[in-house]
Amino acid sequence: MIRLLIAFVAGAGIGASLLHWSTGDDRYSWVWMAALPITIIGLVLVNVARSFASMAPPDAEAVEAARAAGRLAGAKVLDVRRTGTVINDVPQYDVELLVDPRDRGPYRTVVRELIDAAQMPGRLLGTVLAVVRVGEDAPDVAIVDEPAPPVRIHATPDAPLWERDPDKPVPGRRRPILPVGRKGRGVRFLVYLLIAAVGVAVPTWQQRDDVLLGVRSGGVGHGDASYLSGPGRVAEAVQRFADAAGTTTVTEVLAYDDQVWVTTPVAPGRAAYDTWWAVASNATRERPATIQPDPSEEFDLSAVDWSALPGLYEQAVEASGIPAGEITSGHIAAGWIGSDEDRAVTVRVYLSGPYGSYTLEADAQGTPIGAF
Repeated sequence: MIRLLIAFVAGAGIGASLLHWSTGDDRYSWVWMAALPITIIGLVLVNVARSFASMAPPDAEAVEAARAAGRLAGAKVLDVRRTGTVINDVPQYDVELLVDPRDRGPYRTVVRELIDAAQMPGRLLGTVLAVVRVGEDAPDVAIVDEPAPPVRIHATPDAPLWERDPDKPVPGRRRPILPVGRKGRGVRFLVYLLIAAVGVAVPTWQQRDDVLLGVRSGGVGHGDASYLSGPGRVAEAVQRFADAAGTTTVTEVLAYDDQVWVTTPVAPGRAAYDTWWAVASNATRERPATIQPDPSEEFDLSAVDWSALPGLYEQAVEASGIPAGEITSGHIAAGWIGSDEDRAVTVRVYLSGPYGSYTLEADAQGTPIGAF
């Protein structure tokens, strides 16, 4: 179960990161920030649980049933190897045993145990222990504290190694929800992949169109996902702002490759202004405007043809003479420009490169009226 939870949490973290990378929407950033340590801690717990699970003895009823069925046997210690795990200052060992049952040929198997210094004399090489094979068709044995039956002379270290099948039912042992053996790798991978996909979908599903656009474009701010050159992207961000703020009255709109900033009154009729951040899928109030504008600078979003801005940006790039690969910064600003007599809502495209800058000025409908 913990592995399924880890797959879901990891998927949710990937989904939150994908959403941020592809759209600029960071509202779920806390998801990947939380998912990373949870996934790491979960993987550590899985390894710890795996160590404990391999040491868990069968329940007493299963051992007694196996003993009654005549599966008590002697087992000679062939090898004792440290696993590298230490639990409560007690080392963990893999003890290889040569089991000599009465109902089948001798075989070798491995038992994992915590063995402290006081117990080590009982696990010296050549020591014969009493064990009970809990399953008729499985190698799993439980070491019992009683005199051991003798190991017959023909039980040699050349006996075959009978590897335990973790997915095979064994009396007294709990089976995991998913197969954990080699044969179950494909099933496990598919299930984990499906669970992770569900996790990815949780933060991204509502914005799936924007996410797919960002993925195709190489991330927010590139190609069609850019708020400067992407068709309809500025209009989407502006509309998202209007829906979130409940107003279309603004004093300035600044569009960048990866985001849009809007300055708007705190409340209708109040001469105090906030700065909002917006992308196509989200908009939030960020802070009071650093420079508080004058109420005379207010205009309605409908005054500007936002759909014309990407084409205007492309015109500016072409007319600037700055190679596209050398443009170091660029943005579009919409607001009141000019003196009191000829003031109008105007759009300006600002471009800069290592050797100069360029500004294209247009009216609110996107028609160029000058450059400098």
